[in-house]
Amino acid sequence: MSDAAELVLEVTPPPAVADVPAHRRDGTGPVQLSRADLVAYGLAAFGPGLLLNPMTLYVPQIYAKEFGISLAALGSALVVLRIVNAFTDQVIGYVSDRTRTRWGARKPAIAIGAALVLVAAFFLLRPPPMASLAYLVGWKILYDFAYTLGDINYTSWGAELSSNYDTRSRITGMRGLISQIGNLCNDALPIILAWAGLVATSAYSIPVLGYFFVVAVIVIPLTTAISLARAPQGTAPPIERPPFWTFVRSVRGNRPLWLYLAAFCLGGMGLGTLQIMFTFYDGYLRLGSWYPYLMTVFAITMAGTTPLWSWMARRIGKHRAYVVSVVIVSLATQGYWFLDPDTLTQEFIVSVSMVIVFFIGMGASAVMVLSPAILADVVDYGRLRTREQRTGSYYAFYMLTSKIATAIGAGMAFLLLSAFGYDASAGAVNTGTAAFGILFTVAVLPAILKIGGGLIIWNFPIDRRRHAIIERRLLQRAAR
Repeated sequence: MSDAAELVLEVTPPPAVADVPAHRRDGTGPVQLSRADLVAYGLAAFGPGLLLNPMTLYVPQIYAKEFGISLAALGSALVVLRIVNAFTDQVIGYVSDRTRTRWGARKPAIAIGAALVLVAAFFLLRPPPMASLAYLVGWKILYDFAYTLGDINYTSWGAELSSNYDTRSRITGMRGLISQIGNLCNDALPIILAWAGLVATSAYSIPVLGYFFVVAVIVIPLTTAISLARAPQGTAPPIERPPFWTFVRSVRGNRPLWLYLAAFCLGGMGLGTLQIMFTFYDGYLRLGSWYPYLMTVFAITMAGTTPLWSWMARRIGKHRAYVVSVVIVSLATQGYWFLDPDTLTQEFIVSVSMVIVFFIGMGASAVMVLSPAILADVVDYGRLRTREQRTGSYYAFYMLTSKIATAIGAGMAFLLLSAFGYDASAGAVNTGTAAFGILFTVAVLPAILKIGGGLIIWNFPIDRRRHAIIERRLLQRAAR
């Protein structure tokens, strides 16, 4: 019998969505989450949002540009790094589900992760004059571990704040909104520095990276402390300490999980290929000084359209809303084919790029809102089937597959550029073949991958009605 059929076979009709409590009624935590609760929870996403793009996108590509690291070597190293980090995620998720403290199930790990992120950021954002690939990889290992330690526990914490289908979209929506505000700040920082005369140009550079650390060391401790102190702890079920092999069994039998992973991993591969966007704008389109402005538009759009996806999830369902976002992004990236830096004026290219980036940002904001909200529903389905609480392990398993997929996408992008003969060094002159290669990599390849993922998740079996059935069964079991 399929998972969908199992959920539909009910003797009594499912309760209305409004009848499902917004929070588990076991005596701990609030029944309803106020806006202040949501904001307090979301504040912990500000710091990671501030550093995510600099650490993931700009640091590797600026190192390649400034220190002469080859794209092929960089791409290969990042793939290996991501895969190794993906497997350490499983250990983090397993330990997270088996750990409880007087300060909550997830909060201490979030605090430790934030502290370690700052240590790694100090060395990555303030490199020595001739940093090597080994230097980059060594400190990136620490950063990725620290980020994952915080992120798995933070996302699991959000899933445990509420078990309601629509409330979860509000939680992830607030998290996405505040994360994008942090992202907006990292995009605006180079512009502010240039206006203040602290750097020569608004283009991302080694001096600009140093200022990111100055801001991060002030902001991350402050926002993380407020979030951990003010936001509810959530309702983490008692530790059952099931052996690891039972998690493997539960994953194997969770069909919605595999559909979810297939869809979002294809999307992750598409996202990975877009990690060369800095090289595309700075090198190919020659818009280095304009890139922070474009990314500011991107961040504003993501922050501004985050509520749109929470609303659309309520109207047509989370999975269908995600497919809409896939179509928007895939169509928008095709606009790059019409931008020729040799024949068009810089003003025209900037104007068209602003429009393209707007629609990409609109579609991309959906992933931050919808992906964790859908996975929280999948976790509930797994708990119904196995009677085991494995929130952290599920999120870690998703991050395993997602990071491998993103690493493959990023690796493909760098290796494709190398295969087409694209040279990312400062002042390099590239051939027409190299130009085609970078356009194919940023426009066509991610669209193919994301559309494939959208087709997989279009008929996702856990919608609002079926999740209401799951939630009622879990509540009945808890009452017994």
